[in-house]
Amino acid sequence: MNKFFLCTLPWILLFTNSGYSDPSKHTSLAGDSNASAERSLDRQAGGLSTTNPVSKSAVRAVRELIERWCVAYGDLDEKELAALESPDIEIVDRFGEVHAAKQRQDEERFWAGGFEMIRREDFHPICNIEEIHSIRPDVVIVHVEISYSGGIPLKGGDFIPPFSEIHTFLVSRDEAVWRIAGHDITKREYLE
Repeated sequence: MNKFFLCTLPWILLFTNSGYSDPSKHTSLAGDSNASAERSLDRQAGGLSTTNPVSKSAVRAVRELIERWCVAYGDLDEKELAALESPDIEIVDRFGEVHAAKQRQDEERFWAGGFEMIRREDFHPICNIEEIHSIRPDVVIVHVEISYSGGIPLKGGDFIPPFSEIHTFLVSRDEAVWRIAGHDITKREYLE
């Protein structure tokens, strides 16, 4: 997949979709992110209809995929993360660098490289699905806020202060299997 296209697609869709201009459509209830995300999808498309070709079962499958990703991420499980991604995934990290995988081992190395510096026992990210939006019946964009309210303690005693990020996932279905095809990480803010 063309790197430029993959990197710019979520932003094009974000700014050309009138549903994103209304802040009331971006509400998220703590502890009830799944219901909130599904309600957001219903509000954006005026309900699940012919204008929104993704069925409720597809939304559920995508949401379950992202929830599995969040668990694997919290567990620092690079093998499970790679298993949830398409073999040719492109990830834009929080520094704007594009990482294109050619095979599963590339994906595992990407995640393992970041995880090796984190103190596993003190890593507690909180995932909140904010938005699930279908583009086509086989392509969905998911926005997830990940908060690190306790910061990230690193091996050797260093510490990253509390902050949050928005992870934008481009999820696609290939032969009835939903996988993460693109992933953009954007630092949101430092928490106090």
